[in-house]
Amino acid sequence: MKAGKKKEKIGIQDIAKELKISASTVSRALNDHPHISKKTKGKVKQVASRLGYHPGMPELMNPEKIEVVVVLVPSLENSLYREIVSGISDFLNENNYQTFVFDTNGDDRRVNTFFKTHRKYGVSGIIHLISNRNIPEDYYADLQGDAIPLVTVFGPDTDTGINSVLPDMFQGVFKIVKYLRTLGVKNISLLLEDENKPEDFQLVSSFEMALEMLDGDKTSPMVEYIDRNGESFTNKVTAILHRQKKPQSLLVKDILSAAEVSRIAEKMKIKIPEDLLLIAIGAEEYPGLTDNLSLLKLPGYEMGYEAAEMLLEQIRNPEMEKRIVIKPVDFILKGSAIRLK
Repeated sequence: MKAGKKKEKIGIQDIAKELKISASTVSRALNDHPHISKKTKGKVKQVASRLGYHPGMPELMNPEKIEVVVVLVPSLENSLYREIVSGISDFLNENNYQTFVFDTNGDDRRVNTFFKTHRKYGVSGIIHLISNRNIPEDYYADLQGDAIPLVTVFGPDTDTGINSVLPDMFQGVFKIVKYLRTLGVKNISLLLEDENKPEDFQLVSSFEMALEMLDGDKTSPMVEYIDRNGESFTNKVTAILHRQKKPQSLLVKDILSAAEVSRIAEKMKIKIPEDLLLIAIGAEEYPGLTDNLSLLKLPGYEMGYEAAEMLLEQIRNPEMEKRIVIKPVDFILKGSAIRLK
């Protein structure tokens, strides 16, 4: 009897392609996320059933050995990192790998300790979400010496020789700056988290490059670094909006932070978008909260999915050449940044 052609495993990306929605939306719908409408959940589950989608269950398929990938995350309270982890988990689950998420709380010492003791855990590979761009070239020396498959999401200033997945910040930032220039907006301010975070550094660098390309001279946006969870957030935002030279446009990292800025502006009688163009920077949209909020959308889920795919390739082919994958960043224009000329 001839063996039939092996049927390809259906994944989340197949459902997303069928419905013409993002893979992250499919993932959240399948996991009954509260921010996804019942209508969307119904459509996703219907297509998943029709296509024959089944999440991977490695512990049932091979009880003697469970393949585990460790994901080192700076903080699970960060919505961007959560989206990245979601993409990683979905891909690994589809390919019968377990995901162990280690929240390092932004402490490099905890990361270093894990690198030095990883042997006793018997992991198949590691994905590291980098939160500090100032790491030395030999940072991954212990892992490289043991030939442990490793992929990083975001990148440091130095070349560590590790496979990486990065966002193309410049592509989205250039669209924003070009759009703002058509409205005659010159005074742009950025509200970010930490200058040492790779994504924050890339955002500032991308704005500087875009401004130089469009204006012909080297200019920089006003940049403030604020912790949304800190007590001084409201006071700092109020001070920025009280300045004599007020920003005409404010880009705020983290969607919940942008929503809070909108609330503060409204309390100060500052109208959006008439007096201030507001653009959020983040990976996840929140129905009801972001319906009118313009967004520089970071491809968190897609970056995580790509990182897991790259790691699995490295596990199967340890001799693969070093590769850097860059995922596009999108600018979604909505009411908070639309101003009639």
